[in-house]
Amino acid sequence: MLKWSRLQPLVATSGEMLHLDTLRFLAALGIVFHHSKEFMLSPAATERSEGLALFVDMFFIISGYVISYVYFDRIDDLHSYGRFLKKRIGRLFPLHLLTLFLSAALYAGFAALQLPSRHTPSFSPLCIADTAILLHSFIHCGNDHYFNGVSWSISVEMIMYIGFPIAIILARNVKHRDVFFIVTICAAIVLGLVHRYGIDLSIHDWTNNLHPLLRGLFGFGVGVALFRLRHRIKRLTPHIFILSAGFLAIVAAMLAGLSPLLILALIIVVVTGAVARDNYATAIPIVMRIAPLGQLTYSIYMWHWLFILVFINIVGDKLMKGSGAVIAVLSLICYSCIFITSLLSFQLFESPMRRAIDNLSIFGKRDTPKSTVMN
Repeated sequence: MLKWSRLQPLVATSGEMLHLDTLRFLAALGIVFHHSKEFMLSPAATERSEGLALFVDMFFIISGYVISYVYFDRIDDLHSYGRFLKKRIGRLFPLHLLTLFLSAALYAGFAALQLPSRHTPSFSPLCIADTAILLHSFIHCGNDHYFNGVSWSISVEMIMYIGFPIAIILARNVKHRDVFFIVTICAAIVLGLVHRYGIDLSIHDWTNNLHPLLRGLFGFGVGVALFRLRHRIKRLTPHIFILSAGFLAIVAAMLAGLSPLLILALIIVVVTGAVARDNYATAIPIVMRIAPLGQLTYSIYMWHWLFILVFINIVGDKLMKGSGAVIAVLSLICYSCIFITSLLSFQLFESPMRRAIDNLSIFGKRDTPKSTVMN
């Protein structure tokens, strides 16, 4: 029986990144809608709004900043690097492995019931192992579809974490050399794409033709550069209404099918504004209320695809052949289940597993962070 008394109200772990936490939560909602919109919108509108996928790039940018903020001064040898990786493993792997197992069980059930699927993953032990250790964004096993396919970005995140000390070494040798290096890499990625596909670079080119690691390197690099330049952007601190308008502009550009380079530019501007407000302004009450939900971002991201697959895809679309009101009702049920499951998962599974792994003696016990930010 679930012990509801064990559930605690979500609170922000600190007041240091309230605007970024709010952006993370809103981006998670955008990804949930992105992966369910094909059942609600016309084919033309669905294709036009593929830009919603770029909310993942917002995650990469915010992740690069947050990881730099928390760990930049705490990794100085192999021992501290090992502790850093242990904390990253504790954060990512328990829920990743749980959702991987449940996803495999679901697809096995679909196969047994002979339910059709356009994206059936491979049950090859190599593909499952590749996904389990989060290498599937880098090493392909011969199948383009993976269990709980959204985990490709978590694979990218893990690889970025492994290479994170490189940015630290560059940054500590010469002041802001890392910023020049990162900007050069990001510019090279963009210019290379423009050279190959022309100025009509499409969302498909960015999300499908660009290697996932390059996409992650671009976003994570921008986040690290923002951290290094955070003390130089005070004059860029926007009013909260301007920041809100900027976020709405991002959503509008995504829904309108505008250039991914324009959308990415808007994302960078808005994240920069959020960083400036976190450093130089006070959060208004509504931001303080939404920010604690940022803790559920990873949970929502990892759980949402499974619920959309069952409620909207299988039950609503394939079994009930539903449309209109049926899909709308099932979508509301689906979204509610995603939120409730994410809350329970965060409090009753992820947090305890994270603490247990953090307390393992490998690479030493946990150390005291320089800030109270949940990392």
